[in-house]
Amino acid sequence: MAAFLKNPGNSIVAIALCVAATLLIWPIATGQNTAFFHTGALILTAISFWSTHKLPEHVTALILMLGAVLLAVAPPAVAFSGFGSGGTWLIFGGLVIGVVISESGLDKRLADAVLTRVSLSYGGIIAAMMVLSFALAAVMPGTIPRILVLMPIALALAARMGFEKGARGANGIAMAVGLGSAFPSWSLLPANLPVVVHIGAIETVYGIAPTYAEHFITHFPVMGLLRGILSGVVIYLLFRSTAVPVRHDATLEPLDRKGRRLAWLLAITLGFWVTDFLHGVSPAWVGLTTAVILLLPWSGLLSEDAFKAKINFGPVFYIAGILSIGAIMANSGLDKFLASHVIDILQPEKGHDALNFASILGLGIVSALGMTAPGAPAITVPLAETLAQATGLPLLTVLMTELTGQSLVLLPYALPPVAVAIIVGGVRVGEAVKATFLTAVAVALFLAPLQYFYWRAIGMFG
Repeated sequence: MAAFLKNPGNSIVAIALCVAATLLIWPIATGQNTAFFHTGALILTAISFWSTHKLPEHVTALILMLGAVLLAVAPPAVAFSGFGSGGTWLIFGGLVIGVVISESGLDKRLADAVLTRVSLSYGGIIAAMMVLSFALAAVMPGTIPRILVLMPIALALAARMGFEKGARGANGIAMAVGLGSAFPSWSLLPANLPVVVHIGAIETVYGIAPTYAEHFITHFPVMGLLRGILSGVVIYLLFRSTAVPVRHDATLEPLDRKGRRLAWLLAITLGFWVTDFLHGVSPAWVGLTTAVILLLPWSGLLSEDAFKAKINFGPVFYIAGILSIGAIMANSGLDKFLASHVIDILQPEKGHDALNFASILGLGIVSALGMTAPGAPAITVPLAETLAQATGLPLLTVLMTELTGQSLVLLPYALPPVAVAIIVGGVRVGEAVKATFLTAVAVALFLAPLQYFYWRAIGMFG
């Protein structure tokens, strides 16, 4: 028992399950509203398992949705409503697209095409990894696949510069891939899991969905472009090392017929994503259409066994579970209960836009630390309407401020792709924590105020 409790994750789960059991029994003993307390028990259980990773995320999601039906806190249509959200199908489409790009080798070809054209010093390779990570995000949904593609290239370049895996210089290059893949892509709707979850939750709870173009305009100038530059500067200053400039040598063969067809299909898909404000088709359905085309037997772009052997469906169930939480909470009234307590803590005042912006930003930061960035929207999105009423801010502004706060992850565990980059890149945990923490602090100090003034300039504060 002592060994069990020494593990923080085990202790968190044990405490959460005890509290959840109390919430299940309490209304039966007191005759109060069972749905309200049982919903709290389910969500507390899910949060504990998601934050500690003691169960696979998709298993926890299934337990949550099934539990909502079995405990009669929500009808099946509500409990499984996440499967009707565009966010879930955008993830599925991204998984299929990612597998096809990986099978075709188009991802590595893009990297080689960029790197063979420049001679890289240490600062140059940091900048190149940041730019390449963002460029790849435009055509390849899924942060972790992008990291897995770029990390071997980055480590090979580091070795040619004289840095062994795990050395200070190599760690900086690896972190450039991790942070470059995870953070600037926050401004691209299909390219980042927490963003997809957040937008999907907005659609599920409020029936609205910002377009690709709206999201890009809202976030790219500050939290995309400037954040990428600032992150690169922080990494360079933290890990700066003396290295021999190198050139990435790779022979670029012409694309074969299959590669050209895939490149055209991806270009058309990106075109529809960028112009969704004109045609009104959600990025989710554009991505799913591309996935269906790729899955057609006669397309010739995906191997016959790829659907069964190479596509991991776990993220689809995980996202569906997270997106269902908002609907389950709304069905029981738990969202209003939590919102009232958040209002009591933040004590917002109408007319104090800057202070309210900072408070909601802080809520996003704390929620990401508690539930990780992909899980945080399950709690923050249902609270947004009450926060909008209390602050006098437009609902969309509150929702986008929450999203910005959730992107300011202080510790690597809060954003799984960064944790993957640390493992694959062989980065020491202490150095990774320093990089993520200082980057988040720098963004909060220098770019968050700039984001506020930029949003005010484009009319997001009314």
